[in-house]
Amino acid sequence: MRWLIDGYNVMYAAGRLGPRLSREGFRRARRKFLDEVASALPARNDGDVTIVFDASVPPGDFPLSSRYRGVRVLFAYGDENADARIEYILSKDSNPRTLTVVSSDRRIRDAASRRRARSITADAFLDVKDHPRLLAPPRPAPRVLDRDELIATEDPEFWIAAFAEVEEIPGLADLDSPSETMLTDAEIAEIQRIIDREG
Repeated sequence: MRWLIDGYNVMYAAGRLGPRLSREGFRRARRKFLDEVASALPARNDGDVTIVFDASVPPGDFPLSSRYRGVRVLFAYGDENADARIEYILSKDSNPRTLTVVSSDRRIRDAASRRRARSITADAFLDVKDHPRLLAPPRPAPRVLDRDELIATEDPEFWIAAFAEVEEIPGLADLDSPSETMLTDAEIAEIQRIIDREG
């Protein structure tokens, strides 16, 4: 999954921008935000995570286009604003369906929708930013087998994929008392009766 983030829009939603920030305080807040995003969304490839900031003048602490901890950082100097730059990036993207645009700005969200990119609001992004698992792309659905298809039990890749969603089996940690963790024959028979009644 790739990300295109309206930087100041998200920082504002997070309460990081205020009228009393000095120039240096503003730069520190921006760098802290970049650190947090880089930690939450580790980039695997060039362009996985792009953050666009408005810039009426060139920033003093970053070039107009750079990489910071794997995140592509762009300042929309010379554009109308960051919204215009984000719309331009969206219009030129060769695979917008793999892109998630983060902004609460309706103009940006509409532009993402027109290009069939996913979009989420700044608040929604902030809600899940500290939980990287929630931001990860969904895993592909496991392969559905035909009823008659034989499963090769020697194929570990099949079983890894089949049980990829299982994080912890309740009671498995306490193997010293298997009677508490395994079903009895009577319990298995009762489950089978319930299944037979449903079917």
